[in-house]
Amino acid sequence: MESVENQTITCEWLRYDVLNYAMQQNFVPVVRKLTLVNHSSEDLHQVTVTIKPGTDFAAEWSKTLDVIPAGQSVEVGPVHLPVSGTFLAGLAERLLDRLTLQVEHGGKLLYQEESPVAILAYDQWGGLAAMPEMVAAFVMPNHPAVAKVIHEAGAYLEKWTGNRSFDAYQSKNPNRVRHQAAAIYSALRDYQITYCVAPASFEERGQRVRLADTLFGTRMGNCLDLSLFIASCLEAVGLNPLIIFTDGHAFPGVWLVQETFSEIIQDDITMLTKRLAAGIHEISIAEATLMCAGNQASYQDAESVALSYLANPDSFLGLVDVKRARASSIRPLPIRISTPEGWKIVEEDRPKPGSTEEPGEITILGRPAEVDAVAVSKQQMWERKLLDLTLRNTLLNFRLTKAAMPILYSRLGELEDALAEGREFNLLSRPLDWENTARSAELFHSISKDDPLNTLLQEEFANRRLRIDVGERELFDKATHLYRSARLSLEENGANTLYLALGLLRWYETTASEMPRYAPIILIPVDLVRKTSSSGYVLRARDEEPQINITLLEMLRQDFGISIGGLDPLPRDDKGIDINGIFTTIRHVVMHLPRWDIVESAYIGLFSFSRFVMWNDIRNRSADLAKNKVVASLISGKLEWDPGMTFPEADQLDELYAPDELLLPISADSSQMTAISAALQDKSFVLHGPPGTGKSQTITNLIAASLAHGKTVLFVAEKMAALNVVQKRLERYSLK
Repeated sequence: MESVENQTITCEWLRYDVLNYAMQQNFVPVVRKLTLVNHSSEDLHQVTVTIKPGTDFAAEWSKTLDVIPAGQSVEVGPVHLPVSGTFLAGLAERLLDRLTLQVEHGGKLLYQEESPVAILAYDQWGGLAAMPEMVAAFVMPNHPAVAKVIHEAGAYLEKWTGNRSFDAYQSKNPNRVRHQAAAIYSALRDYQITYCVAPASFEERGQRVRLADTLFGTRMGNCLDLSLFIASCLEAVGLNPLIIFTDGHAFPGVWLVQETFSEIIQDDITMLTKRLAAGIHEISIAEATLMCAGNQASYQDAESVALSYLANPDSFLGLVDVKRARASSIRPLPIRISTPEGWKIVEEDRPKPGSTEEPGEITILGRPAEVDAVAVSKQQMWERKLLDLTLRNTLLNFRLTKAAMPILYSRLGELEDALAEGREFNLLSRPLDWENTARSAELFHSISKDDPLNTLLQEEFANRRLRIDVGERELFDKATHLYRSARLSLEENGANTLYLALGLLRWYETTASEMPRYAPIILIPVDLVRKTSSSGYVLRARDEEPQINITLLEMLRQDFGISIGGLDPLPRDDKGIDINGIFTTIRHVVMHLPRWDIVESAYIGLFSFSRFVMWNDIRNRSADLAKNKVVASLISGKLEWDPGMTFPEADQLDELYAPDELLLPISADSSQMTAISAALQDKSFVLHGPPGTGKSQTITNLIAASLAHGKTVLFVAEKMAALNVVQKRLERYSLK
């Protein structure tokens, strides 16, 4: 920055350092904002600001400001620098130029600054660093070569479907749309264009694009050239194309439904992967370079390879939705033809404005009434406390601790079906075939376009072995911890806590939250069995029903207003539960929540469901529960009946009960008999007693006496040991 006259004026201008024809024709200002600051103690009147280009790519721009107040700033922008379209259209090579900013007042130069600007060739894209959405301008559906390829693609479409018409989305059938994309791919593959490696520079410096005439004239192209031409063909037949960018690579995609993203550029990979998932299939992507000379890959093969590029989210740079770009008036480059006088631009016919149709009436909705707070009933308070909707709950905030084992197998439907059929799986540590050896998994992937572990994991699954993503020692420690914890829970509480979690919902507390939370979706009750000390652990399903994570559904309903129906009970398919159907249902609900997605992975872990039965009773049987006088009193907060808190004295028991009317299998003293008598008279009471005073004997007598009088008894204990003591005494003293 250069200053003149002791910096009376300073300037800050926000500008692009690259410019091409696509930016010019889509009205992108070279200078987006210009701010002038008056550092003097006097107002400056009639200040002239001038921007001069070094060459003829643009005309000089000038503007006179009436006043810049003392100590204040004035903002100008955007600056409409008159750029010459003819100059840019005829530019064959990149040109480095400069812009000079000058500020004058009263014939004196107060400020001057020069800034470099790169003028790109007509067929050069500025790259992802400078308006990446401008790549949509290089999608040219009106080029004559596009029409030729589409005509030839009709033969494939007729062969496969019996109908050669490119009817876009009229059929409302994603398979029909996919066939149209595949036909275009196959027709272009027949040209056997030679793949020409180009430097991976579009991330920063931009890249030269071989437009359709160059692509077919030289029969040479790279991933970006081919992707843009395929997108041109897709747009020409009425489909909505995408251009996807990964590290050093580009490939095309297409919407299989008549839809677009809400923004032109998407840098959240989940916005793409959710729509590619099985059961959703709203988008199809394909690897363009598989159509080059020497390849005869099918469209389905190209889809598989393209999916492999998304396996590493860190390599995903973003995507451009061409249809959405068109809605923002980013138009295709016009066709350029060579004439004796130089390059000539063939402009398209544009629709003429001027509709005089009268606008229809609009409806004004009233503002909703404001409320201070939402009333929460006692029943709702019970439900929330039972479900524990805090982040302490692993059902909402699952973390990979020693109480969880990640399974290296992604085909969750096959895994669930196998367990439902009764198959057992040996648990083994992660395979070492591609770790710490002379073989390079990265090189294998670059050549075969496949994950080297996939084949191995599928073979292991067929042999009833599951690989866990931990080392051998860590597997033993984790499995032993899960095995002992699950057995202890079953013995003490009578509840199974060991589950196989299929699928995790990645969610965020707010739109500004940076830390993702993970909640299991489907929970299958399982057992870990250790047949011998040296054989390791075996995974098998328990004879219990799989269940949806009800805590997650309730959290979504209460905290986000998202209600998901049809998942309790879980929908089923021919072999077990319908995994894809469940994931599809949830994905549709969270489709428009940024960064939310389903992670299709499996974990063995400990999850507590001990209070689910109580929650379900309170939620679904509240009316029946309120018929009980104790529950009714708790709900209303006051006593709803006369407790009649008088108990018979010990010497009165003989008058109340004949010897054959009071069944007491264990000897009892007077206070214990008083409690038993009160229970038989339907009195409500609390029985206190320190250890060793005979509470379990009293409970045994109370149950026996109540059963003898035709009553039904529900005995609840926190620990299984208390239940076992009473059960054994009843069995010991039971009448045969």
